[in-house]
Amino acid sequence: MQTAFQARRISKRRADEIKRSGLLGRSLLLDTFNGIILIEPVGSNLGDGDILSLEEADYELQPVWHLGPKAILREARRRVGLEAEAGQLSSV
Repeated sequence: MQTAFQARRISKRRADEIKRSGLLGRSLLLDTFNGIILIEPVGSNLGDGDILSLEEADYELQPVWHLGPKAILREARRRVGLEAEAGQLSSV
């Protein structure tokens, strides 16, 4: 399944730059125990870390790792093509 968004790691410095500059737009920043993850439109190159595979995103975007509101996590999972509940790769 092709999605218009991808999950990518991002440094705190770069996340702060994006927030200050107003470039966040349709992207989401998620604080996790393992660092910050950016949900960005494919090709936007806002992040400065590795792009996560669908399997990596499914693992990283779980409630146990996420430090913020569950609604944001559900939206992030939806944008990258995952089921709203963690651990269930979308087959659509």
